Amino acid sequence: MTWLIFSFLSAFTFSLVTVLDKVIITKHVSSAKVFILGLGITQTAMGFYFFPWLISHYPLIPSLIALISGIVCAIYLIIMFMAMESQDVSRLIPVVSTYPIFVAFLSYAFLGESIGLYIWLSIILTVSGAVMVSLGPSQSGRASTSIRLMILLFFGSLCFGLSQFLAKIIVDDMELWPQFMLRSLGVGIASSFVIFFPGVKKGFIQLVKTPKSFFLFFFTEGILAFAAIAFFYFAIYAGEVYLVSTVMSSRPVFVFFLGIILSLPFIKILSERLEGKALYVRAIGTFMTVAGVSGIALL
Repeated sequence: MTWLIFSFLSAFTFSLVTVLDKVIITKHVSSAKVFILGLGITQTAMGFYFFPWLISHYPLIPSLIALISGIVCAIYLIIMFMAMESQDVSRLIPVVSTYPIFVAFLSYAFLGESIGLYIWLSIILTVSGAVMVSLGPSQSGRASTSIRLMILLFFGSLCFGLSQFLAKIIVDDMELWPQFMLRSLGVGIASSFVIFFPGVKKGFIQLVKTPKSFFLFFFTEGILAFAAIAFFYFAIYAGEVYLVSTVMSSRPVFVFFLGIILSLPFIKILSERLEGKALYVRAIGTFMTVAGVSGIALL
C-alpha cells in the first residue's frame, strides 16, 4: 500500500500549497499572472538543472512525452490560478479535482488497467462529492461558480488528468527523477509566456524585492510544491495511476477544513464564505468525497 501513503501525502501537501497559493495571489502579488511567471521561472530552473544529463541518457520519445506532460499540466495550473483571483479556494479545488474519472477512462482504454464496477462507483461518488462542494449554495443561496467558468475548470481538470496519464505511460522508459525534472521544464516553459502581458515583469520584480512575500512564494513553490509533486511520482511508480489519481482527489477535503480554520475571525487569513446552508452542503459533499476515496483504498 505504498502508493496509498504517497497519494495521501501528495493530496495533503498539495492542499497546503493550494491554500498558500491563494494567500499569495490575493495578498502578495499584483495579479495571478505575476504568480504564474514566478512559477514558470521556478519550474524552468528546476528542469534546466538536469536537462543536459537527461538528453544524453534517454530516448527522444519518452523525453518528449515527459515534456508534453508538463506543458499540459501548465494549462491546468494557469486556468486554476487565474480563477483563484476571484473564487473561494474551497469551491475551486473540488471542480479541478475531478480528473480521476478522465484518468480512469484513459487507463482503461490504453493501459489495460482493470477497473471493476465498485471502483467505478467509488470514482463517481468521489467526483460527485467534489462537485457538490463546489456548486453548493453560497450565503445568498445561489451557486457562485458560473457555468462558463465550470466548463473551463473541467477542461483544466481534463488537462491535469492527461498529464498524469502521460506520466504513467513512460514509467518503464524513464526513471522517476529525470521524468520529474523534464515535467518541470515543460511547466516552466508553458507558464513563462505570461511575461509578455503588461505589468507582469514589473510585478515580479516587486515580488522579488519584498522579502516577506518572496520567502512565502519560495517556500510554497520551491519546497512544498516540490515535495507534493515528488510524492505523486513516488505513488505512480508504485501503483496504478487511476487509483493514485482518485485518492489524490481527496485534496478538496483538506482544503475545505484548512479554509474553515484560516477563515476564523481570530485568524482571518482567508475569507471563505462557510456559513449556514453553504457549510452544510459542502460538508455533505466532503463526506461523499471521503467515502469514495475510502472505497478506492479498501476494494
